Amino acid sequence: MIELALALTIAFPLLLGVGAIGIRLSRTLQATQLTRDVAHMYALGADFSLTGAQAIARTLSRDYNLSATGRAVLMFSKIAKIQQIDCDAAGLHTCPNLNLPVFTQRIVMGNPAQRTSQFGTPPPAYVGSGGNIAAVDYCQRTALVATGFNAVLALSAGQSTTLVEGYFAMPDINFLGFPNSGGGYYVRFLF
Repeated sequence: MIELALALTIAFPLLLGVGAIGIRLSRTLQATQLTRDVAHMYALGADFSLTGAQAIARTLSRDYNLSATGRAVLMFSKIAKIQQIDCDAAGLHTCPNLNLPVFTQRIVMGNPAQRTSQFGTPPPAYVGSGGNIAAVDYCQRTALVATGFNAVLALSAGQSTTLVEGYFAMPDINFLGFPNSGGGYYVRFLF
């Protein structure tokens, strides 16, 4: 009986830890798959400013409650590297954002209080209907530069990409009830 009690003092916490790690691994795989699926849809032209596409994303994220008060956020961005022809088309004589990666579109689904983008957040004043940003703004407004994006993907002049970032809070997976030990999971996909 004493040997069993001594063995369980080590084995039981170890078993709980393995179970918690397994659950967290499963949840991170779900979050990765969800983000990959919506990023692929976004790259193929799905408009996540429309309720139909948002309904698909919410169905895929049923375990994370992708709502304004939920535990997840998805940030859809189109990023382009500005070239002189973009500035000329916008009617600008000077082009402060020349050769810089800038946001040309931003759509946010879910609870934006969970996390902000790793590359910056375009000011809402510049984001129009459908999440689009006007060329005259992204060519000259420094607040629309995707900070640090070149370290992830160096675009050539005139190239653009789609980026989907997701953050999924996991407060229900914590270690022995310690506050804030559940944390969350951040993932991004570029197409």
